[in-house]
Amino acid sequence: MQRLNSQVSLSCAECDMRKKLKYRCMECKVTICENCKEMHSNFQPNLIHTVLSFDDITSYNCTENQIRKMPCKKHVTKQYSSFCQTCKFLICEDCYAEGHSYHIKIDIDQFLQENFISEDKNRKPTFRRMSSNDTLSTDCPDDDDDADGTLSPVSHSASAGSLFMRRTVEMKVIKSFNTKLPAINCIEIVNEEEAIIFHYEGDIFKIRLIPTLITNRLRHIDEIRGLTPADIAVNSVGDIYFICKTDNCIKLAKKNNHNKIQVSSLPKPFTLEPLCIHCETDHDSIIWIGLAEFGANYKHTYNSSRQIVSILSNGNLCSIFEYSDENQPLFTLPWRITSNEGRIYVIDRKNESTGTVVALNKYGNMKWRYSDLHPSLSHRPFLPSDVVVTKSTNIVVLDSANNALHILSYDGNLILQQSLESFEIEYPISMKFDASNCLWIGSGFNGIADSKAKLYKFQITGI
Repeated sequence: MQRLNSQVSLSCAECDMRKKLKYRCMECKVTICENCKEMHSNFQPNLIHTVLSFDDITSYNCTENQIRKMPCKKHVTKQYSSFCQTCKFLICEDCYAEGHSYHIKIDIDQFLQENFISEDKNRKPTFRRMSSNDTLSTDCPDDDDDADGTLSPVSHSASAGSLFMRRTVEMKVIKSFNTKLPAINCIEIVNEEEAIIFHYEGDIFKIRLIPTLITNRLRHIDEIRGLTPADIAVNSVGDIYFICKTDNCIKLAKKNNHNKIQVSSLPKPFTLEPLCIHCETDHDSIIWIGLAEFGANYKHTYNSSRQIVSILSNGNLCSIFEYSDENQPLFTLPWRITSNEGRIYVIDRKNESTGTVVALNKYGNMKWRYSDLHPSLSHRPFLPSDVVVTKSTNIVVLDSANNALHILSYDGNLILQQSLESFEIEYPISMKFDASNCLWIGSGFNGIADSKAKLYKFQITGI
């Protein structure tokens, strides 16, 4: 067995400094400086990673056998026996039995040979820099590369530490506000001072995001009553598109020349029932709608049709996405839609208590599907209720059943699961980012008669 060389990256993966580079994370395959070692090791996804100093690697001839003899950080009486390629860290036999039996793994010999031992005996072996072949990157690839749909989609299940995150995520509640609604089923940010909220069995309200001093309530400045909305979307100029459950039409609400809200119906280019709606931020005239046959439940039948379609603001149909390249249905029941830079993200409900998140490119090719939480992370099945995208193209999914946020990379890997329980939010069901990158979260019905939902404003850093 050849000795491992210490030729590594010339900057720290945490702070990008080039001084005091002393450590190497074996799982993340990144170089770490002396000042950042503790922060890297103590970050939740990295707790069971192995961080070695260059002295350990070079001076003490850290061979395959020595690494294998290292005690597992979770089961201290066991040694590492394999590398989980799904979660990107070393595991022992007990780790495998407890939570990695359905994951892709390789034995420790293969892991060391592929990552640390050069096959070219004429040169010294080197560490490899982290690349897209090692773990999923948060950088945005160009979806045009697979426009023909030849690349297979990836299904991801959540697992602790599935992606190394370079910054710690910090959340704090800036303010919580009282509302008059029993639940805030959807929130759309209009501008820095205004938002739209609604309840499924109620009306649509435009609210001012500056509360009254005495009651701490958000004042209603406009209302649309009696049209029982199923979902709403707002374009860049504040026009409201919503699904009306009374006649199953797409409605447009906008102010006329007399500053009064006027509601009209869009032409209906489809014969299915609309379930959810979204206006593209990048292309204001494009509207996405989730559809299913009338009376649809969670079971597919011969006559089932579950789609998302894009239309123009004049009602003209642009595209229909329904089946995968393998001619399998993409969706069970589309629940929420958002988009960002050519990607469409759809919450797909499988039944009343669980669902998945589906990522499509602009041609309708499925990029990945996120589902199936690891039991060590959540006590209940994954129930996605809303999805938003950060400025850095990470995806944030609101898991109502587990009162948590799931932060995913552009490639659908779990970066971090953040519990909201410490913020005392009861059943969060809706969220949106505002222009200042603050996250607004609306609470759902808590089962208590005459209770009123709250709206929370969060400041989040690190995503």
